[in-house]
Amino acid sequence: MKINHNYFALNTTAKNLIYFVRQGHIWAHIKDRIKWHIYPRFYIVPDFPTHLEVEVSSMCQLRCPMCKSTHMREVGISFSQHMDLVLYYKIIKEAVREKVYSIKFSWRGEPLLHPNIAHMVWYAKRSGIKDVAFLTNGHALNTKMAGALVNAGLDWISISFDGFKEDYDKIRYPAKFEDTFAKVQFLRKYRDSKEIKKPQIRVQSIWSVIRGRETEFLKLWEGVADKVYFIPDQVRTLDEEDYKHDLSYICPNPWQRICIAANGNVVQCITDYTESVVLGNVNEQSIKEIWHGEKMNEFRRLMRSGRRLENKPCRLCGTGNEMVEEDINVEGRKMHVARYK
Repeated sequence: MKINHNYFALNTTAKNLIYFVRQGHIWAHIKDRIKWHIYPRFYIVPDFPTHLEVEVSSMCQLRCPMCKSTHMREVGISFSQHMDLVLYYKIIKEAVREKVYSIKFSWRGEPLLHPNIAHMVWYAKRSGIKDVAFLTNGHALNTKMAGALVNAGLDWISISFDGFKEDYDKIRYPAKFEDTFAKVQFLRKYRDSKEIKKPQIRVQSIWSVIRGRETEFLKLWEGVADKVYFIPDQVRTLDEEDYKHDLSYICPNPWQRICIAANGNVVQCITDYTESVVLGNVNEQSIKEIWHGEKMNEFRRLMRSGRRLENKPCRLCGTGNEMVEEDINVEGRKMHVARYK
């Protein structure tokens, strides 16, 4: 199986290891990583996905040019709702029963727009989920929200923060560089005032806007973010002709995780923004039934046999595109990274 890496940490490996040691439940984390990294390589289907992508909201207040949701709106396709709490409780109860390790409350939309996001974090942690997190653009992260998330027990939060002021203000409009940076600073200050280590604060940028300035971007977040990442720019349009697929690529997702939309639909993968292939709906079925259902099994068969491009979501997936490897220098350290063609 060929697995493309999309996240590159600018911090040292030692710093990343120290974080996991401090969080505790090391054995549970090791078991989860074995399932996550090893099972897909041998096409082992776990009894239940080790990770759930739960879209608590499909709404977003930004229109970032590289986001597939932006392209969808341009052609009249839109998903705009918050997940109902009854459905959410159902998902968490099954996840706890099946010993899911991690849940992420984000997909197409902005999770901080959900009026009950802090409660949802608290409920998942109280129920026993070991790793609860989400990605956010940070625009709605006010002081009240920051305090509520820390107190709810959020394990980590990843803020999409693309580059420096000029690029950030253009890409993340109407968010402003200084405003969002100050919000992340407050989150760190409040967390530290409680003398706790969670949530781990992560920041990620698309590579094109920090390329050649990776060290400067890392230093920008010194004392604010715990981990700093970049991701390679991807094709995220709705036109299949824009993609340059790597025909040898086999995606690990069908053996790792499942993605649940705000309306309860389960899609094949987080790249299927338009819900073009629905495997089932959690309002009507259990997650386990869908995970072992015929549609999911057929998806795995297509992936294993190298026929994934017969499947529409895979034809609109940038992760399966060809990549070019190269080395960069960060604080005197050589890093081996990759970018998509």
